[in-house]
Amino acid sequence: MAPEQQIRITSLCGSLFVFQCRRTSPKGCEITFWRMAFSQDSGGFFNKDGRINSVYKSASRDVDLVHCTSAVDIKTRQKVPCILLRQRKKASQGFKYMLYSLDGSTSAKLHVELVLPFEIDDHVLIFCGPTLVWSHEDRVFYTSSELGGVVEVPVRLDVNFIGELPLCQRRIGILGLEKQSTGEATRGNKVLLYLLEDGRTFSGMCLLPEAYSSVVRCMTVLSAKEADGLLRSTILAATCRTQLVHFENGLPEDVCVLPYEHPRDIRIVHVGDGGCIIAVVFDHGNVCAVWKDSFKIAACWTGVSNLLVDDFVGCGSEQILLLFEDAAKEVLGEFLLTDLCGVRYSCGRVESEDLNQSDPAQENVVLTVKALDSRLQSGLAFLQELQRDLSVKERVLQQSVTALADLVSDREHVPPLPQQEGLVCLWDEESEEEEEENVPNEKMQLEIEERPPEVRRFWHRVVGESLILGVLFTPNTDTSEENVTASVLLEPSGGVAASVVQSQSKTLPYPELLSTAALDPPAAKRSRMPSGGFEAHRPPQLAVLTVTDLTPLLTSSRVTCSILLHSPTSKPGPAVHQCGRVSLDVKDVLQGALQPRLLTDCSIDSDESREDLLSLLAAFEPWLFLIQSPEHTVVDVSVWLVDRLGAKPVGVSPQYLLVKSTQPSSALLFHWQPCGPFRALLRVHGSGQFAVLRFLDSLCEFLPASHNIQPLRSSARQGGSRDPASFLGREIRTLKEGVASLLRDGQDGQRFGGGAWRDSASPEWLHRCREEWQREQERSSRVLHPLVDASQYRRLVDSLIQKQLDGDIAALVEAQSSQG
Repeated sequence: MAPEQQIRITSLCGSLFVFQCRRTSPKGCEITFWRMAFSQDSGGFFNKDGRINSVYKSASRDVDLVHCTSAVDIKTRQKVPCILLRQRKKASQGFKYMLYSLDGSTSAKLHVELVLPFEIDDHVLIFCGPTLVWSHEDRVFYTSSELGGVVEVPVRLDVNFIGELPLCQRRIGILGLEKQSTGEATRGNKVLLYLLEDGRTFSGMCLLPEAYSSVVRCMTVLSAKEADGLLRSTILAATCRTQLVHFENGLPEDVCVLPYEHPRDIRIVHVGDGGCIIAVVFDHGNVCAVWKDSFKIAACWTGVSNLLVDDFVGCGSEQILLLFEDAAKEVLGEFLLTDLCGVRYSCGRVESEDLNQSDPAQENVVLTVKALDSRLQSGLAFLQELQRDLSVKERVLQQSVTALADLVSDREHVPPLPQQEGLVCLWDEESEEEEEENVPNEKMQLEIEERPPEVRRFWHRVVGESLILGVLFTPNTDTSEENVTASVLLEPSGGVAASVVQSQSKTLPYPELLSTAALDPPAAKRSRMPSGGFEAHRPPQLAVLTVTDLTPLLTSSRVTCSILLHSPTSKPGPAVHQCGRVSLDVKDVLQGALQPRLLTDCSIDSDESREDLLSLLAAFEPWLFLIQSPEHTVVDVSVWLVDRLGAKPVGVSPQYLLVKSTQPSSALLFHWQPCGPFRALLRVHGSGQFAVLRFLDSLCEFLPASHNIQPLRSSARQGGSRDPASFLGREIRTLKEGVASLLRDGQDGQRFGGGAWRDSASPEWLHRCREEWQREQERSSRVLHPLVDASQYRRLVDSLIQKQLDGDIAALVEAQSSQG
């Protein structure tokens, strides 16, 4: 809008705040405002509060509306609408400026009041605080209620850009060409970036090349990160040569030709399905939209008086609201509300009036690329299937060679179990079932041989000041997730005896290969499969992670540790199995050779990356947060994590997002889990509370005011899953394993054998048959009414009571979190 217009509009939380300056007398005027919301039923905006409120009233002087926007009030930690008013002093003594914010829906709060000898129109901005920043000639000034006065930036700049940089702690940056005190540009001076809060300066080359500084008219910073004294950034800039340029770390990456001249502002719109639109505002009422992915023109409009971006519909994503110049001078007389993806509401506009200048050739290219991508994915899936078939053939050949070698060597060949090979019998098994029914009862009483978990491999990593030792194993049928632990044994060296190192262990599922998707078996095979489905033949792999303090281990230049795996048995006490030995060198630890490579490159899909991910999950402390929005759809925080914080999906487990850092103390792992349209869970894994608090500060600034965030009890901090379903499963397993153990122990020594009497036909045969029949009756009576050990029964009851108490506590916590 032009400065002389007496209506200003800004948006906040899906609502419009309309500020109007109306005359109450020939010399007096009044500043009023009202709030408007969009109704999908009527397709228009209405006064949400049903009233008009007053901000400022003067009976003798004119007041102008200079600028309005939304900014965060640091005292209330909420985003509020702000309006800057200008009043001309008598006898040309200057101009009086007043900065107000709306405190609630009816009252206004004065933050800044100052008198300037000059008039400011351009380059006036309102930031967090609220802080008022403006430029005049080659000088930049700022003030706020905290400062209590006007402060001038000590560096004189020919300003190109003033805005907030999306750092961990948002900072106001000023970009421009350094000038001498006389106001003349010095030959050879460089473009500088000045940070307002701490007064630091950076070379402008980290944002823009020096050659572009003279042609850039407006820009926006998509991401910024400070590392090793340098500033890495992603910039979008519009030039006077009708170009929209994408810069990465000060270098141009892509260019889009704009349809209009004189760009004035760039706005970012996060639409549905993770899409993003770049809206460029030009002088003379021209606006164009550019797809961020393809960097091509999506649509163009003319005659636009204002452009606003917010979630006006309340669908969880943003839309563009275009206000057109109305001949009747009505507020919101003609508008268009759209996201170019399916949301479209208009008032006073005809479909043909919207000029869509998307390039048909570019659309054909996009469709062709999508088709080629689909064919590539199909070919990749076919290649993976061929690789699986080849591995099966190689395994069959290897088994055949082993069987042939056993036959030549006159050894007994033991074929592998069908379950281990992932095979299902196709022939009828009724005859085998009948034979199994005729097997004597004594055979069913044989104890199942207790096999230790099959250890696949082990690894070790150093994360910060912790040593993580991991063991990958395949559990047997009697092994559950929570009763397998590991410990670290420090081997003797230098006259020091062997000792067990104090450590903590947790069990995590091993991430599956992304390329080995389970194929559905044929219908004939599915009908013969046991309960549990096709996956029952492939037990999941588990990993035991042991975390210990690294400092006590580095008492010498090299130490050796052994990893011990503890698995449960039916006998008192667990079984201990040695998995391997680890040798630590102080030089490797200090040089960072044992740190996870995932912190530098998280796109690699390999076993090493899976081990790195499990090590980070074990070393980092977890936090769980519940995000709710009772009135609007919950915003997608994962998109914000990727766009603003630079988080990237972990290649081996894409549901995790990693904010990479060379130092583990600054790295963060995120897991975003929507639980419906109005609530979601955010898991944050970090090594320290300071990094998490800094992240929460940025998250609270991003979340709309309608969202509520509250911490929950973290499941990983408790050492396992804390949901009621898992506790119920543990209770069932405890009952099943405990009763089976009692019955096995109670039936020891009760088996009867006898086969010699069957071979003789004599009176002794009848006598032995009678005795055997009596013993069979006694044994059947003991099976139906077994006697168990009282101490074991008491331990079983105590364990069941503890499991039930844990399940009740988990159910109570979940009920409280759902009600909150």
